[in-house]
Amino acid sequence: MALDSQIDTTTGTVKVRAQFDNADNALFPNQFVNAQLLVKTLHDVVTVPTAAIQRGAPGTYVYVVNADNTVSVRPIKTGPTDGPIAAVESGLAVGDRVVVDGTDRLRDGARVIIPGARSATPAAGNAAPDAQPPGAAQPPGQPQNRSRNGGK
Repeated sequence: MALDSQIDTTTGTVKVRAQFDNADNALFPNQFVNAQLLVKTLHDVVTVPTAAIQRGAPGTYVYVVNADNTVSVRPIKTGPTDGPIAAVESGLAVGDRVVVDGTDRLRDGARVIIPGARSATPAAGNAAPDAQPPGAAQPPGQPQNRSRNGGK
């Protein structure tokens, strides 16, 4: 197999020349194909949706939903990303709930309500701000959020 040393910046592709059996003639010379190469398999890693990962002054971080349904900023170190999922090398544990939507309006210590969650047990779903009387102003940083379990 031969790999071109240049990436086509207009398409994000790289040329590869390979030789392999084509007994059923499914491929023809110079055909364009999409290929995925397995580089490494990671075992027992914590993963999160890439939508949960934020970048800012504290570096790379996520908002973690605590047992009392408040959120806290948790710095993390990310690993490889595969589409909508990213590996987390440090900063999270299996079962930590992270916010994936509405993070632009959150702040450390904001309280969220996760509809359908009856207790402090981890549950995925939409998080809504604390209930307010009709016409009452919402405190800043209390958006609608969705949380997901970080898991293997």
